[in-house]
Formats: sequence, structure tokens, C-alpha cells
Amino acid sequence: METKEISDITISWVALSIAFMFLFEGVRIPAIYSLLMYLFIVAVSFLSHELGHRQMARRYGFRANYEMWPFGVALAILTSMVGFLFAAPGAVVIRPGKGAFMGGRKKLNEIGLKISISGILINIAFGVVFALFALYLGSGSVFYETLRIASGINIWLAIFNLLPIQPLDGSKVLYYNKGVWIATFALSVILYFSLRGLF
Repeated sequence: METKEISDITISWVALSIAFMFLFEGVRIPAIYSLLMYLFIVAVSFLSHELGHRQMARRYGFRANYEMWPFGVALAILTSMVGFLFAAPGAVVIRPGKGAFMGGRKKLNEIGLKISISGILINIAFGVVFALFALYLGSGSVFYETLRIASGINIWLAIFNLLPIQPLDGSKVLYYNKGVWIATFALSVILYFSLRGLF
């Protein structure tokens, strides 16, 4: 990674961690434990989402780098203070590379779908895994609350990113394959309400 990309990811990660903390715990000076917990959860959830897009694009020969959106960073913090979180502090920007596949439209659409949905599928998988661990350990475990929140954040990120509006992933997934978008969005919503009922 280049220095600018590392800087962009770090700023986005910290800002989104604070935004989620404000969303779940209210706007206040946090305890060190709470801040560290959200930094850890967002590192797993947000970074894996963006790196999923990045690595999938690079797998097909494209140049892909994370770029921070300063307005998105500010919007994440501000919206979290009023009970909603617009979680788009930046995105992986994809450009043609020397080895990029440049075949027919159908194949390019398949590749575009894989790149667009990869981060979302990672969040869904993490959401389910964290929920299962939380249920297995039970509410008496010291890790229960962290796992419960991590599960909720991952499923919420999947739903948010599937919204069919630019510049979110959902607009691209819907363009490439409506059936996949419907199935993935429905699964995410079902998981969100099902897992909420378990906790």
C-alpha cells in the first residue's frame, strides 16, 4: 500500500469507529474500553469490506486503491449524532490495469458483480459468525457484548451498502444482477431482524 492509501484508510477507520460509538452509546467522551472495542470491531468489519473489493479487483488485473471521501467522513460523524449513520467515508476506486480483463460485456458484468458484492458478502459472513460465537458463549461471557455489537454492525453495513443509491455498492449490484441484489438484500434484512431477536 502507498502512504496516501494507508493514511486514507486509517482516517476513515478511526472516524467510522467514533461514528458507530456515537450511534450506539450516544455523543459523549468514551471510556477507553469502549473506544478500543469499536476500533477493533470496525477494523474487522470496515477494513475487511474494503479490502475485499480491493483484492477482488486486483485478482482480475485492475488497479484498485482505497480513497477517502472527506465529505463522507464528516457526514458519518454528523449523522451518527442524530441517530443514523451514513457509513461511506470512502471507497475502493478501480481503474484499468495492464492485466485487466477487457473481454465481452457479459464477462465484464460478471467481474463487476463479484467486485461489487465481495465486501457485502464478507460483512454478512462476519455478522453470522459473530452472532454464533455470542450465542455459544452466552451473556455471561466477557466477550458477549463485543460479539453482539460486532454482529449487528456487520449486518447493518451489509444492508446499508446494498441500498441502491450511488455511490453505494447496492447500485452496482442492482445494475449487474437484479436477482442477486434482491436475494442478498432480503437475506441481510432477515438476518438483521432474526439476530436482533436472539439477543
